[in-house]
Amino acid sequence: MVHSRLLSSAALVSCCVYFVSRPAAAGPTIGADHDLGFPLHSRGNSGGGFGIRLGEELKVPALVLTPELGFTYHNFSGDFGPKIYRGILGARLGFGDILRPGAFAHIALAHFVPTVGDNQNAFGFDVGGFLDLTIIPFINVGAHAAYNRVDADYGSGAYAYATVGLHAALVF
Repeated sequence: MVHSRLLSSAALVSCCVYFVSRPAAAGPTIGADHDLGFPLHSRGNSGGGFGIRLGEELKVPALVLTPELGFTYHNFSGDFGPKIYRGILGARLGFGDILRPGAFAHIALAHFVPTVGDNQNAFGFDVGGFLDLTIIPFINVGAHAAYNRVDADYGSGAYAYATVGLHAALVF
């Protein structure tokens, strides 16, 4: 009786381990973003920008985490539109395969170049969401939107702006 319980328990644990734990997959990524930025309660008009990202895509069933390091540039138009260069460090977290919604957040070290006044180095951050299409092997494409902030003093305090855009990433 004890022997059959021991075998039953071992079989149950083996089945749970087999069906629940699967090896995590990982692969390097190179991403590129094309953005349109809109100042929020800040000086300047809308403007274009881009970003590049390097990361490591870590996959477990139905979940993808991508720690990343990157660079972004935005050039706002108008008489008071600044240029913003940012080095970023953060992560993306996506759910599912084929159609992958997710969120991202980064901290940033920024170089803020106003049209009037002195250039400034400042800290910043961004938070946002994305929707990726992952049906093509090794390529993820999608759209994103984010809130961005750079703690440079430009009139009414920190410079805040929203971005929307398209992106693509190669996954090796």
